[in-house]
Amino acid sequence: MKRRGREKKEGLNDVDVFVGQRLRELRMLAGLSQSDVAAALGLTFQQLQKYERGFNRVSSSRLFKLGQFFRVPVSVFFDGLESRPATADAEACVVRTADSDTTLGSREALMLARYFQSIPDPHVRAAILELAERCADHTAVGVAPAPDESVRVGGVA
Repeated sequence: MKRRGREKKEGLNDVDVFVGQRLRELRMLAGLSQSDVAAALGLTFQQLQKYERGFNRVSSSRLFKLGQFFRVPVSVFFDGLESRPATADAEACVVRTADSDTTLGSREALMLARYFQSIPDPHVRAAILELAERCADHTAVGVAPAPDESVRVGGVA
């Protein structure tokens, strides 16, 4: 069935849904409402909501403006997609499956990012990054950090 010169879509496009999820994650990380972002970009909150849900495709020019607004490169909206050769039966891009606990959109990741952004002291931020890196490295191999590998924050071990 044709509608305004375009074929009616049977389902949502995986890439549009993925880009919308990344948009929502960025908005939430910034601590902004849909209305805040929509107003800044000259949209209605309903239009932004459709972008976030993947119901409407975000144009390249709109993605560029969104990247500028959030101060991120446009590529951030596609991080987590992997490309493969297009076939007649398949999409050119597929969404990588990831454990929901490790995605940018997890509740813990959002909280951590908000708290981290509110830390004014660059030395404390650097120490937290080092601590997180060490914890991730040791967790990845299942080894607890040795006592002498403590990270100092503000001169305290």
